[in-house]
Amino acid sequence: MVGIDIGTTNTKVALVDVGRGGADVRAVSSSPTPQPDALAHTLRVLLRRTICGGPAPAVVGIASMAETGVPLDTGARPLSGWVRWDRASAAAQADRLATRLGRAQLVTATGVRPSAKAPLATWMWLRENRADEWARMAHWAGVADLACRLLSGELVTDHTLAGRTMAYRLPSAADPPPENFDADLLAEAGLRPEQLPRVAVPGTVAGRVRDGFADCGLAPGTPVVIAGHDHAVGAYGAGVRAPGQVADSIGTAEAIISVVAAPPDPVAVADAGMSSVLTAAGDRRALLAGCASSGAAVKWWLAHEGAGVRTEELFPALAARYEQSAGRPSAMLVLPYLSGRQTPRPDPGARLRVLGRRDEDGPLEMAYALLEGLSLHARWMQAEQARLAGLDPSRSAVTVFGASAVGVPVWPRLKASVLPGPVRVVTTSEPVAASAALLAAVRTGLVDPAPCLPARDEPAPEGATAEYERAFERFVDAATRSGVPR
Repeated sequence: MVGIDIGTTNTKVALVDVGRGGADVRAVSSSPTPQPDALAHTLRVLLRRTICGGPAPAVVGIASMAETGVPLDTGARPLSGWVRWDRASAAAQADRLATRLGRAQLVTATGVRPSAKAPLATWMWLRENRADEWARMAHWAGVADLACRLLSGELVTDHTLAGRTMAYRLPSAADPPPENFDADLLAEAGLRPEQLPRVAVPGTVAGRVRDGFADCGLAPGTPVVIAGHDHAVGAYGAGVRAPGQVADSIGTAEAIISVVAAPPDPVAVADAGMSSVLTAAGDRRALLAGCASSGAAVKWWLAHEGAGVRTEELFPALAARYEQSAGRPSAMLVLPYLSGRQTPRPDPGARLRVLGRRDEDGPLEMAYALLEGLSLHARWMQAEQARLAGLDPSRSAVTVFGASAVGVPVWPRLKASVLPGPVRVVTTSEPVAASAALLAAVRTGLVDPAPCLPARDEPAPEGATAEYERAFERFVDAATRSGVPR
């Protein structure tokens, strides 16, 4: 199987053997995520490099970042670069939608809180600010949708990506995911359903590979599956599928996903800065919380505080620092917000703050405290989801996945000390791409039941979690009020 993951920073292609015993990643290739007009070339290069003349894969699965896309002309050619989730230009349009339609009604219908990154608000912004481009737009394609269009000629998305747009209604508990965007919500932006991709619900194929990709190792007619939103896809591959299970997805951004038996009030969820979503399988509800300052904060540190330290030197030094302290908290406290906090306690004015830094604390200690701060914020997101869903976070196992979880091994070790319940770590280096291949195999009936990606337990040093209770209290106190924390 082949899985494709088009992320905020990089695009990855994984070749995976999937069977009853599990998922074995045979090869991975990656490169920086290109602009839409170069996506076909990048996919060709990565597919050719990954398949390397071996047998043609049986199926292709595609995952991608959400809330990002591009307008297409009548020939399906991109009219611009990516309109990205982190551009935050449509705040005024989101406010108008909330006022016109009713914030509570909109959140209840879609599970999405009105914000600047919601594509429905972005489409309104495009209509008002790029009139010429808007007039030429025949279709809108999300990131995975465009990849599917290039591979198969079909413009298709899936329910987890459609569900991030604020133009797709959540089904009732007894109903399957809808197969179309909502016409009334689209009309608010001046769009028609036929301008949006078809929604391929779980169990269906998006399209089949066209002849033009045979030189990349793909056989014409190979099924193409839209696996979905990268965080949701990775959670599925990690085995987070049942109520009470929690996924922690670490990438450029970080997401906490808690699967729930009964969905909490979606307005209360939105008030906390989170979303009510469907799992990748479409059979469960989940809560989704995001933090934009995750891998992005580490990148910031390297640029501004690293003092020329290289990553190949930094990560072993951080591991040694962890061993030296036996997993105990640092005296320094870092609030890791580069540009506001989405959740909990949404605060667009929140910024990175360092508290308790001493003269002797050099770049290494700052990096360690930054990873601590990111881990403490992840705990805060999980705790808030548990409160909303009536769960006990100490009993909820958290499965951590992402390239950073493998490439920065001290990070999941810190999480094991910080989080109140058991922690598992997916050992696959590109878990979303691998999970996209796994989901594609499941949805085309090639494997049943669905295996999980390999993972290991991450035990915390004895007594470390108890000591982080106090650090967590200080962190939340500092994040929610001005002044020096207790």
